[in-house]
Amino acid sequence: MTLKFPLTNDRLRLWLGAIFPAAVVLALVAYWAPVHAQPPDQLTVYSPQSTYSAAMLDIQGHLYVGLIELLEPLGSVEGRVDGKKYKLRFTPPGGHPVEAQFQEGKDKSKILSENFKLPENFAQQNGRGYVPLSAVPEILTKLLAKPVQLHPSARRLFIGDVPIRFSMSLDKSNPPKLVLSFPVSVNPTIATEPGRMRLTFRREPVVSNGQDSYNFTDSNITAAVFAEHDGLAELDIMAKDPLLANFADGGKTIIVSVVPPPPPAPAPVAPPPPAAQTQAPQAKPPAGPRFLVIIDPGHGGAETGAVITPTLMEKDVVLALGRRVQRDLQNRGIAAGLLRNSDVAIGLDQRATATNAARAALYITLHAANTGRGVHLFTSMLPAENLQRGNFLPWDRAQAAFLDLSGTVAGSVAVEVEARKLPNATLVAPLRPMNNIAAPAIAVEIAPPGDNVEDIASPEYQEKVAQAIAAGVAAVRSKVPEVRP
Repeated sequence: MTLKFPLTNDRLRLWLGAIFPAAVVLALVAYWAPVHAQPPDQLTVYSPQSTYSAAMLDIQGHLYVGLIELLEPLGSVEGRVDGKKYKLRFTPPGGHPVEAQFQEGKDKSKILSENFKLPENFAQQNGRGYVPLSAVPEILTKLLAKPVQLHPSARRLFIGDVPIRFSMSLDKSNPPKLVLSFPVSVNPTIATEPGRMRLTFRREPVVSNGQDSYNFTDSNITAAVFAEHDGLAELDIMAKDPLLANFADGGKTIIVSVVPPPPPAPAPVAPPPPAAQTQAPQAKPPAGPRFLVIIDPGHGGAETGAVITPTLMEKDVVLALGRRVQRDLQNRGIAAGLLRNSDVAIGLDQRATATNAARAALYITLHAANTGRGVHLFTSMLPAENLQRGNFLPWDRAQAAFLDLSGTVAGSVAVEVEARKLPNATLVAPLRPMNNIAAPAIAVEIAPPGDNVEDIASPEYQEKVAQAIAAGVAAVRSKVPEVRP
C-alpha cells in the first residue's frame, strides 16, 4: 500500500484552529494554500522573501509564465501594453527601477537596454505578458541581479542563494536511527506506512546534495531516495520495520528511528492468597502508582468541529469513538477516563489542566475529518528537549519531555491499525493541547474508511479503530511508567 497524505485546507484549519484566532487561521490557510494545493500547471518559486507559485500556460506546445506573477512578490512591478509592445518596469525593495520591453509574436526583446533573444515568441493575453519557461532564469537574473536556477522537470525555480542541502548519517544504535541535518529549520509533511516513510518538502527549497539514492548496510533501515516533482521535493526512507520521526535542534535535525516491536504480553500471575485476618484493624496503605489513560474527544458544545455531513458533526463522531476506546481499554484491564462524556465545551487549557491534575500515564485526543482515508496518528511537533519529568515543566512545551514515549505509543497503535488493514499515516502536528500535557500524548484523527463519508460513524469501523488503539496501548504498557496519584 502506498499512502499519500496531503495537508488539506480542512486539516490545516483543524491544526491551526487549536492555536490561533479564526481570522489568523484564515490568513494562514490562504497563505499556505497556493503551494500546498499545487496543481501540475504551477511553478513553485523560492526566493529570499517568500515561497510562492506562479501559473503556467501551454501556448503552442510550450510552457509560458506571466511576468507579473513572477515579479509581483519580489517588488513593485508594472506592465503596460503599447500596441504590440509590452513594456515592463520593475523596482526591487530599496532599489532602482529596471525596464524591459517585449513584442507580441516576436522572439526579440530588450532588458536593461540590451537585446535579448527569447527561445520562443513572446505572448500577450488579456493585457498580460508571458515568456517561455526556459527563458525565465536568464530574464530574472538580468532584472534581479541575482543568480536564478530552474529545475524544469520538477517545476521549481530558485532565486538567489536559497537552496537547502542536507546531510544524512546512519546511527546503528538499538534501535537504529537515520539523522537528517539541515542548515535551517524545516517542516516537511511526514507520512508513514509499514516499512516506509515519506518526507515531503512543499515550502522549503530542499535540493539534492549531489546524491539522490542511498543504500545502507543495516538490517532495518535499508535505503533512501530523494526526488523532485510537481513543485516539491520528497525523501523516501525504506525500512523493514515501522518508522517514526522526531524533530530536534529547533527543526534543523530530523531523527528517523525504527519503532521497536511491542514486547510479548506477560504471563498471567496468580493472585497471592488472602492475608490472615488479625484482631486489630490495620491502617490503609498509601495508594501506589497506577496506569490511567485519559481519553479526550475533541470539541463539544457550540464548538462542533468539522462538518462531516450536513447532519453529522465531528464532536459527535469522536464522542462515540471515545466511549468505545474507554470500554475496550477497560476490557483489557487498563483504567481509562473520558475527559468529555457529554456534549459540553471544554477549553484547551482546561483539557490540559484536568489531564495533568489527574496524573495520567497516557493522554489520547480524538478528532475526525471528512477528507482523506483511514486513521491518522499524530505526536507533538515540539523539538525534543532534555527536560526533567517532575512537578515543574514549562507549560508551552511540557510534552517535550515525553516525546520518545509518545512516539513509542503512536508506533504501537500504528502497527495495530495496519494489522486491521485500515489506511493509516503517522505524522507530527502542532495540535493543542498536546504540547501542554505532562505525559505521553498522541492524537488520533479518523477519516472515512472508503468512499462513503457516512461510514466514519459506522459501529463496525469505529470498533476496529477502538480495538486498534486499545491493543496498541496494551502492547506498550510496560514501557510507559505508571504515575503515583
